[in-house]
Amino acid sequence: MNLAKVRNTLGQATAGAVNFYERRQGIHQLIVPIFHEDGDMVDVYLSDSPKGEQYVRICDFGMALMRLSYTFDVTTPTHERILSDILANNGVQESDGNLYLDAPIGMIYESVLQFTGCVLKVCSMDYWSRESVRNAFYDDLADFISNEMKRFSPMRDHAPLEDDLYSVDWLLRHGDRNLYVFGVRGDDKARNVTISLREFQKARLQFVSLVVHEDMEDLARQSVRYLTKNADKQYQTLEDFQETAASDIERVTA
Repeated sequence: MNLAKVRNTLGQATAGAVNFYERRQGIHQLIVPIFHEDGDMVDVYLSDSPKGEQYVRICDFGMALMRLSYTFDVTTPTHERILSDILANNGVQESDGNLYLDAPIGMIYESVLQFTGCVLKVCSMDYWSRESVRNAFYDDLADFISNEMKRFSPMRDHAPLEDDLYSVDWLLRHGDRNLYVFGVRGDDKARNVTISLREFQKARLQFVSLVVHEDMEDLARQSVRYLTKNADKQYQTLEDFQETAASDIERVTA
């Protein structure tokens, strides 16, 4: 890294508003007036880039993901995809938790702004992606069924009746038995599932219904009562379904 050129380029672009501190040999912390919501400054470090002397690596040595971990779980497949999309959309890469961007020295000012903007988005995932995280319930259910329940030949969006007005989130099969799996988040979905179950029962379809809730306690009492009258088995959370669904299917279809 040509540190003198980096200093000169950033100094001209910011009118001397940034400072450098050498943390260890070859690694400098860049002090920039860009802050998180709680007032902490965004961590930015500069080091040698594998692309050569005319480039600089802008990175954070894992500080953003560590900060995020205090308030947000990034271990589910859906949350990992959300994080991956943020990084890709901002041209930032990740290795062992370290976020980094290799930038030409002549573009370092623009690249620092690009990098810090990405870090701020990553660290605020628990706020801006709240609705995406809620919708992740259905994606996580799909991931589990697709990957962990393959032996039950899962089929998504199955329409048992000819008019296909009423559908099943997932059709599973065990022996000669059909199992209809529904994911439920919110009262609207609960009502739709109740109506579908009634229609399937009127048509005298042979099936076992499994209802998986994001959080059963979030539903109105009436929604729970109607589902309880019409569903064969309910799981209060996705975690409950993941823990016992396979053995439950073996038992109810025996």
